[in-house]
Amino acid sequence: MENWKLRKGNGHIVPCLAEIPDGAKQIVLYVHGFESCKECDTAELLRRRLPAEGVGVVSYDQPGHGEEEARQEPLGIEACKDSLALVEEKAAACCPDAEILYFGSSYGAYLTGLYISSRPHRGHRFFMRSAAVNMPWLLLGPPGTPPDPEAAALLEKQGYLQPNLGVGNPVKIPRDMFEDLRQNNLFLSFAPDAFGETCCRMVHGSEDPVIDPEMARVFAEKFRIPITFFPGEGHSINLKPGDPDRVVDMALEFFQA
Repeated sequence: MENWKLRKGNGHIVPCLAEIPDGAKQIVLYVHGFESCKECDTAELLRRRLPAEGVGVVSYDQPGHGEEEARQEPLGIEACKDSLALVEEKAAACCPDAEILYFGSSYGAYLTGLYISSRPHRGHRFFMRSAAVNMPWLLLGPPGTPPDPEAAALLEKQGYLQPNLGVGNPVKIPRDMFEDLRQNNLFLSFAPDAFGETCCRMVHGSEDPVIDPEMARVFAEKFRIPITFFPGEGHSINLKPGDPDRVVDMALEFFQA
């Protein structure tokens, strides 16, 4: 396994872990969720499973997450897109003949959805696990929800909030990120064919307490994306033995079809 330290144009660093077998014809870019990192359980499982199938895996820390180097960059939608673009460029340079694939978890799926809808990209297969299709609602509340006065006052005072969403290590959410979320409704902006046809596949826990399964179903129907619900599973789809591997099996089948 290789450790990459990629420097962005603004000087910030994107720490990466890359497990790419010799002769790989495909490379999966794993985009982690909110309050997660490149060493999360799903990333580790992908690194354990996919290289044996001849598929490389690259995971990385998004701005504001993971290693201190990545945490130094303020969290923002464009900053996250820039990191993904740089990782994609590096992976393509390492294996020019390899097909680039995307595996996004939760916020990572939301971010990747925005990325492929707004920028030229190399990959044309996108696997969405527990996709945070309604990500803005998690931090802003449903449309029309008035701002919390105490949270608004604290945001004004210190310039960021650091809520505990209960899914990982709390991260600093700067003022500008809240505005980014207001302007990036995936239901309105998702355009998987904007830069060439991108095939998508979704999996979701039927009892997900973080991202409402009904919202995932509505999103999948709107964009005609095949979706599989895992009965009795929560946000991480890891409550039942074997379910995490089933998710990887489905991703592999989708990627290699």
